[in-house]
Order: sequence, then structure tokens, then C-alpha cells
Amino acid sequence: MIPVCPKCDVGLLIVHLPALEVDVCPTCRGLWLDDGELEQLAGPTTAAAAAEDPLARLRRDPGAPPPDGRRYLCPRCDQPLRQVVVTPAPAAPAITLDNCPRGHGLWFDAGELPAVLAARPPTAGARLVVDALRDLFGTVPQP
Repeated sequence: MIPVCPKCDVGLLIVHLPALEVDVCPTCRGLWLDDGELEQLAGPTTAAAAAEDPLARLRRDPGAPPPDGRRYLCPRCDQPLRQVVVTPAPAAPAITLDNCPRGHGLWFDAGELPAVLAARPPTAGARLVVDALRDLFGTVPQP
């Protein structure tokens, strides 16, 4: 089964980036990260820092249904995605991500992943992915 974009309902393309493989929508330029891939990009955190880390909170936060009643479905299990608001760093603006309630992964609208990664301490993997996304799509719009 080909996974489909939760927003556009078109088949996602598998894109091989330097640090990992992601599913990208050719229409809206959103992308899907499977469980654990965001942590792989954002870099390791110490056990003490993990309790405070807003990205680690994504694993524990069940999220909420979208306020407008739209039902975006997980590309892996077709369950309705839940919205989770995260502030990737203290001075960064809040970003609303779409989270699979079964823990399969996260959906990033165009520009959200670079915004999340830009607010984090730089890692080699994160920089490679952001550069590859810019090469693939041109300038990635910021939310």
C-alpha cells in the first residue's frame, strides 16, 4: 500500500536524504517522519534534559482533534491524526504538528520541519536534511 498525504490525499514519494528516508507530498510539500526519525535528526538529549525537552514531550502527548473537525489520516494506519502544539525552543514560536495516536510518526506541513530543527542545537544530520529539502524544493517556506 502506498502511503498517502494526510492533507492532499495523493501518494507520498519516498525521498532518500543523506541522514534518512522520508515520505514527501509532491503537492503540498509536507513530509512524514516515522517514529524515532525526529529524534535522530534533532540529536541526543541527556536523561535529565529529556524531561524538559519539548520534542520528547511529543511521545507522551496524546494530542487533540483538529478544532475545525477535519480528519487527516495517518499514512501508516489510517487513524485520524491528533494535533500537538510544540515550542521547539524557549524563544521560538509554537508550531502545531500532526501526531499519529498509535505512535507511528509525525506529519510536518511545508516549512515546519526546518523551523523545528532551526530552533535546536545544530546536528550534522539535521543540517544535511534541511539542505537536501531546500535542494529538492527550493526555498522551503517558513510557517
